[in-house]
Amino acid sequence: MKYILILFLLFANIGAERADSLKVIFLGDTHFGENYQMDPRTNGGVNIIKEKGYDYFFKNVKDLLLSASISIANLETPLMRIDTASITSLSRDYMHSSNPDSAPYYLSKYNIQAFSIANNHILDHGFEGLNSTLNALNNYAITPFGAGFTEEQARKPFNKKFISDGKEFDLYVFGGYWYRTRFDVEKKYYANGDTGGVSLLSPLKISEEIRNIREINPKAFIVVYPHWGSNYKKENDYQVKIAHELIDRGVDLVIGHGAHTIQGIENYNGKWIIYNMGNFIFNSPGRYSSTNARPYGFISELIVNGESKLIRLYPVYTDNEETDYCLRYLDEEEFEDCYDVISGNSASPKIMKYGHKYFEIKIN
Repeated sequence: MKYILILFLLFANIGAERADSLKVIFLGDTHFGENYQMDPRTNGGVNIIKEKGYDYFFKNVKDLLLSASISIANLETPLMRIDTASITSLSRDYMHSSNPDSAPYYLSKYNIQAFSIANNHILDHGFEGLNSTLNALNNYAITPFGAGFTEEQARKPFNKKFISDGKEFDLYVFGGYWYRTRFDVEKKYYANGDTGGVSLLSPLKISEEIRNIREINPKAFIVVYPHWGSNYKKENDYQVKIAHELIDRGVDLVIGHGAHTIQGIENYNGKWIIYNMGNFIFNSPGRYSSTNARPYGFISELIVNGESKLIRLYPVYTDNEETDYCLRYLDEEEFEDCYDVISGNSASPKIMKYGHKYFEIKIN
């Protein structure tokens, strides 16, 4: 194979960790935006990374991240060196790239230990970019999932075992990018057999993996973490259909990203669907004003105490033009507006509000 990878290190399961209270954080779209900040067409005359440094972007949320047992994010960029001349000469809009040394260093520094790379940007620079990304993550002991050089590699879920209050918690997280005809027909984007690419979000194929997992551990907690949704818009009928099918096929939680704004939350057959968390740190100018979209995202925290599980959603404000590229928690008025957005489909049980700091959902 042209690309030399130590795949057993990149995709290996991690041994069990012990904690009285387990906290797993899920984050939305994540990209320091080096390509935007290097490009005078999009940086507004100031490279915010050079001006502020990488630590700046985390300052309002670092305590929450560092309190978690593990954080998982969607890495919306290849980790690959691209110079300024290359960026400004690229013909396609929004070709992402991020520093392969600085980006994983700072992400790891703030406790982000695993990344889904099943999204529409990970192959912006082809398999050379994917190879560079995997190697960069491996250098910082960060586990990627959701793309690879074969379908088997791409479909392999993230798996980590914990001991919470004396009981085993076996977590599986599947990455997947929803089906887009152009990405399939024109770009051959999805992994298929011995051909590499990203993992297609397929309820049927995920259900086959679930059967295998349940045979080993019937109590495994299975999350699907899809990249889907139209940019700056609410969830659509296709997302709802796929999410329901995933739950019907045995998934315990669906928690999505990709729309750059939050979408609705639904309780379906006793299982929860968080259609979209929106952005985490995503350093592009954004299009909230022109699309009339809510500039909100979620930091989602799964808390496990023995057999008890709940989710806390910490809403953050993600319009970089208003925050100077430093996301913050919502104020009281914004928090109430956010609740109105997410509670429409939730039915019963309720989404609880705690002050104007976070929402809470009981799983069992």
